[in-house]
Amino acid sequence: MLRSLLAPLRNLQEHGHESISNHDAQSNVLVTADGSDLANLVGSLVEELKLAEDTHSRTAILSSLLSVVREHSATLDAFREADGFLVLLHVLSTLPATSAALSSPQSTQEVFECMQFAFMLASKALERHSVNLSFFEDHVGYTALSDACDVLIKHPITFEKTLGCLLSLSVHEFALVNVPSLQPVMYKILEHLTQSSHRNLAVLSMLGILSPMFSTFIASSTMDQPISHAAERRLQCKIIKRLFEMGTSTQDARRLFQFAVKEDKSLDTEMIDLIRTGLKSKWPPHISFQDRSAVTMSCGGLNALPTSGLTFMSWTWFERMPSMAHRIFSLSFGSRHAIELSIRPNGALALRISSRQEFAVLSKTRIETSRWTHISLVYHPHRANHAAIRIFLDGVLTDTLDWPYPSSHGNCAVTLGDKQSDGASSWCVVSAYLLSTPLDDELPRFVHHLGPRYEGDFQDRALIRFLTYEASTSLNYPHGRLRIDIVTQDFSDFPSLDAQHRPKQQNSSKNTIFGPVIAIPCRSLDLALWSMGGAQLVLSLVSLAETSHELSRTIAILCESLRNCWQNSEDMERVGENDAPSFDFLLMTTAGYDVLASILYHKSPLINMTTFEILFEFLGLSFRSPDVSTVTNTIAYSAIALDFELWSMTTADVQRAHLEHFAFLLRASRYRKFNAKVRLSKFNLVRKLLFAIQSSWYPSEMIPHIVNALGVVMQAHFSANDAIKPVASYIAANVVSDSGPQPSPRASFTGSSSNEKARLVLDAVISLLRIPTMYMKFAEVLPVSRIALLWLGTEPSPALACQVLEIVGIGFSASSSFGKKFELASGWLALKKALPPIWNDAIQEAALDLLLQPSRSEETVSKAVRCPQMLSVVLLALRQGLMVYSNTQVQGPSRLVERMLDDLIGFHMSHPSFRQLFKSQSLTEILIECLLSSPGDDDPKLSTHLTHLALLVAHGNHVSSVQKQQILELTKPGSQPVNPSATPSTSRLASVQEEALGKSIGRLEEWRNTIISSERERYRKAFIDTRERRRRIAGGPERTWRLDETEGPHRTRNKLEPFAELLAPGHHADTNSTTSDSRDAEVSSTLRTDGSIKDDADAFSDDNGNALAEEIAEDKHRRVRHELEPGDVIEAVSTICRVSGVDSYPGLLIFGHGHLYMLDGLIENDVGELIDAVDAPKGMFFVAGSTPHLRSPQRARRWSLDQIAGFSNKSFLFRDVALEIFFKDSRTLLAVFLDGAHRHDMSQRLQVVIARHSTHEHVSTLGLVLREMSIAMPLGKGRASLTANDKALATARRQWRNREISNYTYLSVLNQLSGRTPSDATQYPVFPWVLKDYVSDVLDLSSPDSFRDLSKPMGALTPERCEIARSRYENLDGVGEKPFHYGTHFSSCVLIFEIVLILTSDVLDNRSMIVCHFLIRMAPYTSMFKTLQGGDWDLPDRLFIDVGRAYLSASQDVRGDVRELIPEYFTCPEFLENLSNLDFGFSTTTGEKIHNVKLPPWAKGDALLFVHMHRQALESRYVSENLPAWIDLIWGCKQRDVDSLNVFHPLSYEGAIDLDNITDPLEREATIGIIHNFGQTPRKLFSAPHPPRNLQGILSLPVQSSRGVPEDALALTRDPRPLKGKGSGFVPSSYTHEIVVVVNGPVACIAQDGGGKVIPMPEGLLSPPLRPDEQVQWGKDDALRLLHHGTVSAAPSLPFENDGQHLFQVVQTMEATFPTCATFADQDTLATGSDDSSVRIWRLSHATPTTSSPFMSSTTAKSRRGQEPSLSLVHLLRKHSAPVTCIHASRAWSVVISGSLDGSAIVWDLNRGLYVRSIWHSEGDKSIEDSAVHLVTINESTGYIATCSIHSLWLHTINARPIARLDLTLGAPRTCLSYVTSIAFHERDFSHLGILATGHADGSIALYTWNAEDTPTGARAQWGFLKVRELEAAKDTSTSVSALHFIG
Repeated sequence: MLRSLLAPLRNLQEHGHESISNHDAQSNVLVTADGSDLANLVGSLVEELKLAEDTHSRTAILSSLLSVVREHSATLDAFREADGFLVLLHVLSTLPATSAALSSPQSTQEVFECMQFAFMLASKALERHSVNLSFFEDHVGYTALSDACDVLIKHPITFEKTLGCLLSLSVHEFALVNVPSLQPVMYKILEHLTQSSHRNLAVLSMLGILSPMFSTFIASSTMDQPISHAAERRLQCKIIKRLFEMGTSTQDARRLFQFAVKEDKSLDTEMIDLIRTGLKSKWPPHISFQDRSAVTMSCGGLNALPTSGLTFMSWTWFERMPSMAHRIFSLSFGSRHAIELSIRPNGALALRISSRQEFAVLSKTRIETSRWTHISLVYHPHRANHAAIRIFLDGVLTDTLDWPYPSSHGNCAVTLGDKQSDGASSWCVVSAYLLSTPLDDELPRFVHHLGPRYEGDFQDRALIRFLTYEASTSLNYPHGRLRIDIVTQDFSDFPSLDAQHRPKQQNSSKNTIFGPVIAIPCRSLDLALWSMGGAQLVLSLVSLAETSHELSRTIAILCESLRNCWQNSEDMERVGENDAPSFDFLLMTTAGYDVLASILYHKSPLINMTTFEILFEFLGLSFRSPDVSTVTNTIAYSAIALDFELWSMTTADVQRAHLEHFAFLLRASRYRKFNAKVRLSKFNLVRKLLFAIQSSWYPSEMIPHIVNALGVVMQAHFSANDAIKPVASYIAANVVSDSGPQPSPRASFTGSSSNEKARLVLDAVISLLRIPTMYMKFAEVLPVSRIALLWLGTEPSPALACQVLEIVGIGFSASSSFGKKFELASGWLALKKALPPIWNDAIQEAALDLLLQPSRSEETVSKAVRCPQMLSVVLLALRQGLMVYSNTQVQGPSRLVERMLDDLIGFHMSHPSFRQLFKSQSLTEILIECLLSSPGDDDPKLSTHLTHLALLVAHGNHVSSVQKQQILELTKPGSQPVNPSATPSTSRLASVQEEALGKSIGRLEEWRNTIISSERERYRKAFIDTRERRRRIAGGPERTWRLDETEGPHRTRNKLEPFAELLAPGHHADTNSTTSDSRDAEVSSTLRTDGSIKDDADAFSDDNGNALAEEIAEDKHRRVRHELEPGDVIEAVSTICRVSGVDSYPGLLIFGHGHLYMLDGLIENDVGELIDAVDAPKGMFFVAGSTPHLRSPQRARRWSLDQIAGFSNKSFLFRDVALEIFFKDSRTLLAVFLDGAHRHDMSQRLQVVIARHSTHEHVSTLGLVLREMSIAMPLGKGRASLTANDKALATARRQWRNREISNYTYLSVLNQLSGRTPSDATQYPVFPWVLKDYVSDVLDLSSPDSFRDLSKPMGALTPERCEIARSRYENLDGVGEKPFHYGTHFSSCVLIFEIVLILTSDVLDNRSMIVCHFLIRMAPYTSMFKTLQGGDWDLPDRLFIDVGRAYLSASQDVRGDVRELIPEYFTCPEFLENLSNLDFGFSTTTGEKIHNVKLPPWAKGDALLFVHMHRQALESRYVSENLPAWIDLIWGCKQRDVDSLNVFHPLSYEGAIDLDNITDPLEREATIGIIHNFGQTPRKLFSAPHPPRNLQGILSLPVQSSRGVPEDALALTRDPRPLKGKGSGFVPSSYTHEIVVVVNGPVACIAQDGGGKVIPMPEGLLSPPLRPDEQVQWGKDDALRLLHHGTVSAAPSLPFENDGQHLFQVVQTMEATFPTCATFADQDTLATGSDDSSVRIWRLSHATPTTSSPFMSSTTAKSRRGQEPSLSLVHLLRKHSAPVTCIHASRAWSVVISGSLDGSAIVWDLNRGLYVRSIWHSEGDKSIEDSAVHLVTINESTGYIATCSIHSLWLHTINARPIARLDLTLGAPRTCLSYVTSIAFHERDFSHLGILATGHADGSIALYTWNAEDTPTGARAQWGFLKVRELEAAKDTSTSVSALHFIG
């Protein structure tokens, strides 16, 4: 912090002294007569001071000097010339600041005085003396002053005094020296400066005081401080918060986040608040203008205004408005301003052009202070319909002027700022663009929404990705469409306005800066966060929150980091695609918002209203202004806001707020239509809410709130499929009343049963149906009359009956035809039957409301009859009531009957229309029946009322005379009513109606049952989807290592990969898991119903009859659709068993339209529905020796179809039902199908795909011979397959004989062609034991005695074993069984110790395993071994613990095995080491703990050396001579040779038995076990003896080659005619000319085309392999560009790169990628390293572009030569903490290696986009610069990795195991070092001498090899580099070697 304080604070505004003008010219000359004497005096005093040693003498001299310069200011020049400043620094640095020197007060005072005089003299020399000040800054420096004061500052006695002197020097006021406790004063000053003005804050930030202050702040937090320091700490915190507003470095941001988490994993709230505050401010890099200041830029060759018009755009920020008019932009020609734009003190803009003298004030265009404002000035030259000048503020048109286009000529210049205004001003500019074309009105709005942080040039096709969520939402508002008509080359941004720390390439001579203009390189905290880990890092903070306060703060941090940062927003959506540094469980997720929802799910009790508001404000809600609420982030909204289970576990207040937010969006917001139709329409909200209602998530008291939310959602989007049908179905399925008493509809909600919930939903629907428009929509979709009856049912509750009556009333009011439709549907008959038995007061009220028309006026007493049919229902209910009352055993409802009679009497007396209803004889007949049921004398009052009603009807003159007479007879006093039960009313009409009603009820019940079944199935599937989603994002995997299935050259597998073992589904470490499990159990109990779905019921004859009984679409693949790539469609699904080693994984092979998927754990059942594999029928998968993994939840593996390289039909357990698919990313998939038909179908599909995507450009990389052969040779049974097999075999044999391929490669080819594969442990590749010497200290590969006899099988290497083999064969032959020599096999999965005749039921002794036995120390074979052993290790002494012992067991032990080897013996040292520290126990014979495999002495304890020597032995002359004999035994003519003792069990040979013909399950299973245990002999390949190898010449070279680099390194010479300037490129068939690459600078890399021509590539330019017509370009700015070779068109739409003869056209620009290096892994895969510390993996594809930048011409998207190349980002990888400097990719090993300035090289998984390992060069004694890794490369043959920094060269294996290190600093001083500038491996299938070449800065080249020959005796192998040869640089050149490449 000291250096920061040394800058004179007077340079900071509003504090300290103001600067003054320079001295007058004469002030520098002494005019007095003794002037020369004064100058000499000053010089002599300075000289004395230099020589003075004691403090007292120095003080006296300093006092004299100070007196002289005070009295004669002219002596200040003499002081400077006499080196006075340097002498002062010498005095300060040599002051005695030790405890001994400061032991007494007198000595301390002397030091203080000397120090103060020195500072006072320095202050006097600098104050108001610009010459001295400039001299001090340029030639002495504040850093030197800081170093001189370092000792004084660090000593506790001198600290305060020194600080006071420094502060006094800063302000030239030494009264501050004696101020006590200066630290608080300093903090007060800094606190004042940070808040006084933005410029002060910016300058302080640029001075770098944040880092030291933050260090002090952190240090003080870790120690106990007195209470008096609390105020000081608060000041520190304020200052740091404000400094963080201006941004921070990645290092400080990393420290901030590190200290935010304490050692106990709890959060530091103080640091959390700092993070939250820092993220709120997002200052972009900008330029600050103060008062009279400006930047002028020359426009080059522009001599007149563009004829097409122009556009000026700029982002500005005003701290305060100018005191007078201030120009902010001007375009001038010569001395004349063509266009001037200025701002007034009131914030209004003013415009003037050359043809007008006065400014036109744009009063509508006002700029506010303290906010970024986007200004756009669009000038049209000729505008007929609109004004010529259009001014936009923040994208909105604010003012127009109809002015003519100015005409000016001369040298054009653009000026930002004002050079002439004397008014005070302070403002900033972040970017400015001048376009030679006028923009359409919508484009300024689009540019505004890109925001001030956009730094590009509008060239990126995907400009939309730079928009924040709010901006992209705003652009979707209905404001009109975006019209694109801008061509790209018209853009020219101002180079000098780049305020970033990375300067662009520019000609600074054209730019002029006037006045105090400062470029402020801000880097906001959210961008620093992105470079450190992005969203994953913040999610880890959220996961650590343990209190509500911590959760709200961390959620706020997350939201602020995403809100205005498109990088973090994009990263949040990509979470889970690559490894997270501290949040590994994200590996299994698809989006960060799902992860956030999962975290919140487990922390739901901590969610308070603050957290809720923070989250939903981020999603787009505004609680302060609800009218502007909208959904801005649909992805987050779907994952979080619509997770009702999550919110159901929060507090009641939060639950209500969550449910009420729908009203914010759909009612209160002015954008409610946009929210409903655009944002929420795709979420299926109604079904989600219905599911939440059905579930047991919410408590009963919250159900009404959910229903209210449902009503809001339905009203907003009341469509057929989104609302009407789902709700109607739900009500129909659930509204039927349960048995038992039902509450009144007026009663409060007290329960949560399904029918009560459904009635609440029905209430919401009724409230909507009251709205005429809603009713019309409903009626258009469904028949209201029949829906009402469907909801009513046969035994409704009174509450439901009231609701149905209300719906009927609404129907009568809305439609005149409703009554007829209701009658046709037998509605009245249904009401007559259903309502009377349940009649109550509520139904009475509802019935009468339906009967009479509602009065339109309160004054109107009489009401018209609306529904006359309802009176019959009322009368029947009256009769029912009277009949019940007449039953002496039942207490009748006299009160209800009385009320009914009173209501009817009242209506009859007051409503004439009511009286006319009794013209109907049927109604009168019912009334007569009521009289017959009169209670008579039992209830005189009731009888009186009934008689009164009857007489009113009888005397109303509306009834027939007959019925009138009947009524009068019955109402006579004393008449006795007839028992109604004895005289039932029967008639023909009643019978017909009863029959019709029965049919109607039957159809309704059938319809209801269909709906109930559908709803149950829908609910079941929704529940399963919810559970699957929880399971996908739950769990916490533990990272460990296993053997990667990705294959290297020759199908080698020796690369380790990190993987995570998932917790079992449902396992959570949170207490909420209990709740979740109980919920699942409860819901599951409701799902134990018949899941079948019935067909739609044809309930009625009209069109709408079955509209509601919609079929639930049988989406049988719904459980896997979330695994599909966006837009992909399933074309075929097949149940398979994925085989890996001895494990089998039942799953699905899914063939999509664009991708192939492998998904474990799910299969198809007989009806095609997907079920869990655990539920599969027993015996569906038979893989002996292992248990199928049925429960492992995994994401689907996926490959795009164009990545399928080939396939090979395989046999599995001798059944032709397997298929091995090869992918271009070096991965394979071995799938076993249920039968041959399914395999055939998938083979046909694969053939079509391969043919469709085949390309002539695909050429195998080095070592991928096998993969190409597998493409050419699918192993089938047809003649074509056999022919391909023969050709491939003949090619491999010829190459081996001619030494074009190695012995290892040839054996790999034979294994592949014979059906062996590393994917299947039962058919694992077989390799020979080649050595027998495992006891010597030195292995002699020249002696035949070191080798095993390859002409004999392992079981016949000793006489004893030969005798046993013959005896066994003869014994079996003698009893009539098929004889064999060995009871075990050389390649069986399980080794059998000793076996006799199987059919005599002798016991099998499983001794060990070959593959799993050897690979027991490597996952996944560790678990496979346990599986085969029944779940535990074998006995310790029977494990693989000693190589020599294993050989003796296989070759000599008479009770041993006859196994051969596996390929890992020659490639993979890790299988010999217990890297996972597995506990194998202790040996019972030696007592030693079993750990690593014991190696022979010649391996010197090093597994790498063992593998290296073993491979050397395999490639030796002896093996090459004798290998044909061994091939004859395994694949050739002696495969079943009796004389060679080489016959194995008959079931081990192909064709011995057909498993498909065995029908007995027990026999079939036993046969499978025998095959599995005995092993499988490879398919026979040769019928004749194998020919020998050509062993003439040098064996390590092909026959036709006589020279090689490893063999003739000393013969290498430098080419006397090197390529200069250019190299000839590849000539594509479609071109008639060559493409020439001109290299104007250093050659960065050297490539070769298919013809062997060398193509040198310059820095920043790279072509894909074999595609010289395409290039990627970087380094000119922060963008990556894709170039395509083309010809000049008449009107090019994109910029071109001229290569001297032809043109490369830019077809795509990826902005904001900051590339620093790039490499191609293959033709389609690009890897780039970036200045932002990230690595990006790109896919290069070829298709017609569908999207482009809004600023590109429409002609851009046209294809120029067929399909145009395009880049798409596949992986974004972050682990480095500094810029990436170098990168290399290998497709052969599927890895990317990147080096960084942080001293690390990182190995990345190319296919999965995962971090694998780090290789560090940083050491304690090395600086960061020396540790920076600047070169990386990989050996394509061996996978060895070379990395280089300034001080060391490292060699590692593919698994980052260190091999050798070369210290580059030895033997030469640092200044004379010849830095390594390039490295390259010599590539060969196999080389006995590995070569690594290094190019140096002096032009020399060194060749190194590595070995362990210098290892001391008895020590572990010590590898080291050995220089083989050095090629000196040419004498006439000093050019460095910038690139190396071996050819041949």
